[in-house]
Amino acid sequence: MVQVGDEQIYRVRDFDSSQRVRVVAIEMQKKTAKYEIEFLDGDTAGKREKVPGKRLRGAWSEVREYDELMANWERLDSVELTDPEEAAVETVFRELIPDEVATWEWSALVRWVTTIHDPVALEPLIGIPVSELLGQVESFTTDDSTVVSPEGTLMIAEYACRVNPMPILNGVIEEERECREKTKRGVTYTSSGGHEWTSDPDSQYQSYLERYRPRHELLRGWCGHRAVTMQERLAAAEAEVQRLDVLITRLIDQMKEHDHSHFAEVMERVHEEERITPATYRPVVDRPLKPSEIPVRYERAPRRWGYRHW
Repeated sequence: MVQVGDEQIYRVRDFDSSQRVRVVAIEMQKKTAKYEIEFLDGDTAGKREKVPGKRLRGAWSEVREYDELMANWERLDSVELTDPEEAAVETVFRELIPDEVATWEWSALVRWVTTIHDPVALEPLIGIPVSELLGQVESFTTDDSTVVSPEGTLMIAEYACRVNPMPILNGVIEEERECREKTKRGVTYTSSGGHEWTSDPDSQYQSYLERYRPRHELLRGWCGHRAVTMQERLAAAEAEVQRLDVLITRLIDQMKEHDHSHFAEVMERVHEEERITPATYRPVVDRPLKPSEIPVRYERAPRRWGYRHW
């Protein structure tokens, strides 16, 4: 509990330098308190300021230990994970790493560090000695645990996938199946007030491309599967289009044979006219048009009434 007269560690931001201040007054508010402080050292000595309590980081007598701890945290703040990496790490830790062994942290001073609680239990889960892991990444040790950098978190997740890939791969396969259903029919949502709205298949497919597929490919790579090349993806897409063309043709022929010829003709025409081809998919380059390329629109002049006769 901070009292008037206490000398405190003052920092505006987590990784600023510590300054020595004295609390000269405390102003109690409804939920928090404001502290009037006096700076005691350097160019700001004698200056007074009212600050929130979160800027007071502890007793000045413990400044050496506090500065050392914050320097350790700052060393870990060198790598920032991408969104797919964050989602993949969350999946792996949820499925393969028990909380009592190690936990990833998203609310710590540095996001996505991992705290290792039981290194002996972690080693068989990742397949290498923890000492070997610590030799490759930034880390620091507290009284009863070891904290590793976000880079170390990625390594733990990848090594765990290599040791035990099947739960992750099975989860990816199941999630891809769910995504295929959503991209075919869309998804209907219901609000807390009972209002329903539907996300169309195109929106669901875009969500799959942006949110799910990058994570799935990263997880597959961690599990030892080679990443799919662009050429392989294009070849598979063309083969799938051919398969669906044959399937749709068979369905249309069956509909024609069972007295649904009108609907079959409509579906056949729509399938052909709305076909997505490279010519319709690729963007049109914005460039100046030649006079002959500028579209001309003809409009009928309005009829004039009330002609004067001279």
